Amino acid sequence: MKRILLAGLVGLSALTAACTGTAGNPTPGPTTANSTPPSDSNASDLKSMKPCELLTDSEAAGFGIELPGEPMKIGAGDTCDWKIPGKGGLSAGIYASTGVKDLNLQGEKVSETKVGKYSATKVEAQDGSKDSCTVVIAASDASAVAVLGTAAIASGDTALACERAGKAAELIAAKLP
Repeated sequence: MKRILLAGLVGLSALTAACTGTAGNPTPGPTTANSTPPSDSNASDLKSMKPCELLTDSEAAGFGIELPGEPMKIGAGDTCDWKIPGKGGLSAGIYASTGVKDLNLQGEKVSETKVGKYSATKVEAQDGSKDSCTVVIAASDASAVAVLGTAAIASGDTALACERAGKAAELIAAKLP
């Protein structure tokens, strides 16, 4: 289980590298011309949210998540880590003062997508970890919510990690301001 937590921490830590002074080359993904980020008032609303409350118990059960989630602070984000025994996990981080453009989003494939009413960036195999996928929701220009899905360690199952992150991101986006 510690390896799963470590994989989640590595992925979300990589997202915050650009804003924490950690070495790296921040490369924001391309933006789409037709998407308008929600207003910056969403950033202040995000500050009152708790990441472990972003998924309900029944939603978590649908992923096979072991409850409760473990709250932690990673860089500029308040994060919750949920484990799926023997199969990976999920993490969600709220970055109330850090926008998508300020995060270090590097992976084998970085693409723009839509999650609910929000623009988002999908990062497959974050920093080369083929067991992970991150969907970062642009809550506003200056705030974001990152959802990291992981598959079992050393499985190399990026597709499963992306499916997990995408489904969780949809559930989470519906709760955002």
